[in-house]
Amino acid sequence: MPEPEPENVTAHLIGGIPENEIAAQQGSFAKFNLKLDNLITPHRPGYSGFCSHITTKEAIKDSLEQNADVQATLSNHHIILEDWWRIARDDFAKLEGNNVLPQVRQELLTSLKQKLIPEGVLDEFQVAGVFVNWWQQIRYDLKTIISIGWHHTLIPDEYLLSAFFQEDVDRIEELENKISAAQGELIEALESAQEVASYEPDEEESITVTVIKKSLKELIEDLKHAAAGSSGARERRRYQTEYDVITRIEKHLKEYKDTLKQQQSNLDLKLHLKRLGGDEAKAETRELLKQMETQLNGLNPNNKEDKKRITALNKDEAALNLRLSRTDEVLTAINGPLTDSEAKTLILQKLYDWVKEQLTRYLNAEKRVLSACIENLWDKYAVSSLQLETERAETLKTLNKFLSKLGYLE
Repeated sequence: MPEPEPENVTAHLIGGIPENEIAAQQGSFAKFNLKLDNLITPHRPGYSGFCSHITTKEAIKDSLEQNADVQATLSNHHIILEDWWRIARDDFAKLEGNNVLPQVRQELLTSLKQKLIPEGVLDEFQVAGVFVNWWQQIRYDLKTIISIGWHHTLIPDEYLLSAFFQEDVDRIEELENKISAAQGELIEALESAQEVASYEPDEEESITVTVIKKSLKELIEDLKHAAAGSSGARERRRYQTEYDVITRIEKHLKEYKDTLKQQQSNLDLKLHLKRLGGDEAKAETRELLKQMETQLNGLNPNNKEDKKRITALNKDEAALNLRLSRTDEVLTAINGPLTDSEAKTLILQKLYDWVKEQLTRYLNAEKRVLSACIENLWDKYAVSSLQLETERAETLKTLNKFLSKLGYLE
């Protein structure tokens, strides 16, 4: 049964944080080499108080996030992990064709404990938790490495994109931003046009580009015979301007979307060829074309539904033939398929990133414990009874003045 939470009556009454309660949390502070001078300051003998910039409970967490001692402790753990990984990755590099997992597992677990436990933040069980969770996460990868080597299927797309196609990714992201901005402009243009046209939608009718453009077109048509310089002519120009703005944005949106579709298709092909290489990719494409030909031969062009299917298949067939014709050109542009060495490097990077995520998760849990220690002192002692009573008296004084002015108090 946990010991009852200590409560200091004097601190509750007149303020301050008992220094013995601060000292009781020294173990948590020491884990991160945390000096409290940016959080807590001397108040009176036996008591401290929160620094003037700590005005809310949330400020404690913000201060710890920016604290140099805490950041240095976290950074040091990641440096230690990098040192450990330099040796660990050599053990993994020997796995291909060699089923020595039990031995490798024990050696890596032991060495990780030897590296991290002396730092004093994570205990033996927590370090073991980092390792075991990570090992569970990578065991399928390790079995694959042992059986068939450093296979491209173990590499997530984002690793290949970052390593080989970052410029393509950046261009696509730029296009997506342009599309998002243009869609925002279109919404504003529709709102403006709706107001200019005084268009009131029917119940449950959505305001769409088609609806607004149709309304504007009708208004423009109604005023086509307005005399030059008349109010009708001016109205017509206003409607035409709104119509033209919407049309222009629509045109840009279509251009952006068409370009995005093309660039995404090109990137997909590059990624596909980087993984499979030319011969395997060509064989795969030819097999798909063969399957399509079989499907086409089984369809009746005189049947309405079959005719739609034939049109769709012909379109897909044309796209596959284009892909087949571009294979060698694109393969040269991307410097050939993924090499065994490149695959090995990326898979090892993934394994390291995953163990780093596990370590970060456990360190963040300890950081939350640290924050909770100080937040608990805030909950107990940030506001004293005397301060509350003083504030209450001030509030009553202000209220009484107000009531006196209104004549409710003599």
